[in-house]
Amino acid sequence: MNYHPLTHKCRIYPKDRQIKQFEMTFDSCQFLYNELLKQYKIDYKNNNIPYNLKNYFKSLTEQYKTMYSSISKLNDSTIDDVLNNIIRAIRFSNNPYNLKTKNDKIRVHSFLLNNNEDIELTGNILHLEKYGKLKLYYGKTIEYHRVISYKVLNQNMKWFILITIRSNNIKPFPKTGKKIGIDLGLKNLIVLSNGQKYDPPNISYSNNKLDRLNHKLSSKEDHSRNYNIIINKQNSEHFHRKNIINDYFHKISTKIVKEYDIIAMESLDIQDMLKNRNYSKNIFHANWHKLVYMIKYKCELYDKIFIQVNRRFPSTKLCSKCGYKYDDITIDVRTWQCPKCGEIHDRDVNAAKNILNRALINN
Repeated sequence: MNYHPLTHKCRIYPKDRQIKQFEMTFDSCQFLYNELLKQYKIDYKNNNIPYNLKNYFKSLTEQYKTMYSSISKLNDSTIDDVLNNIIRAIRFSNNPYNLKTKNDKIRVHSFLLNNNEDIELTGNILHLEKYGKLKLYYGKTIEYHRVISYKVLNQNMKWFILITIRSNNIKPFPKTGKKIGIDLGLKNLIVLSNGQKYDPPNISYSNNKLDRLNHKLSSKEDHSRNYNIIINKQNSEHFHRKNIINDYFHKISTKIVKEYDIIAMESLDIQDMLKNRNYSKNIFHANWHKLVYMIKYKCELYDKIFIQVNRRFPSTKLCSKCGYKYDDITIDVRTWQCPKCGEIHDRDVNAAKNILNRALINN
């Protein structure tokens, strides 16, 4: 029997005592993160760069446990999560000195607990170690084979539990015998090789509301009562906009995975693409990486085939009919005619066809 890891996000309404305990854990995680980062920067400056970051930070943490009671009280899985976060941050950054310590503005707002004998989930009631009993609001019963971990999350002044489970055997989607290539864009979020196009999610109302709030914020005194009220409204609207995008992406990714057995897309280097100042803002807000991730994991989940083509493949410049390479095409050209065979191409549909053809050849 096959099992798949899934994460369910459940709303909770902790009591004041539990909120205080959660925030104390956040503070301890933040303190540990900052102490580890501070020591790493010192060693890095002295050219004492550790070969194994995991062992290096584990050794430091054992020392800090004897020095600070707040760290010694942390669960081992919570500590491991902090270590993974700092290692991820170091590897992502080219220069450790660019890494910032956590503070009131950049704050730790979650902690992880692996499932153990002190945690019990019965229906929608969760007994979470020393934090006590919590009622989960999810809208449906969570069916699982085994719980892997629980993450307590504070997001936009709301509390959640992220439950990662090994689910019962998931039924794969029926086979359709269809295959599709997908090209990512800005005007159209995605374009399929059959000519179908999906527009980006409509978040204009949220964007306009955020612009109005930004304008109001500029006239308020920093950290005044009205300033904080507007900041809270901004956070709420950012959260709302994120939910709109996630809901839209989930719907179209599920639809595509249901309809097609083979799905081909380009691999992405978002960091490199963001260097183009003319399009960086639009690329950042397009959230391509999130959509690609959803399609990829749903293909794995429902027994479909997902293939990624190398991003250096010139999908836009090749004629999908005869293979002629048209090097003179520029980014503003949306439709072009092949000089060799005379075929007229929609730029994005042609790219999607080439991505599919390339994926089928390589696999």
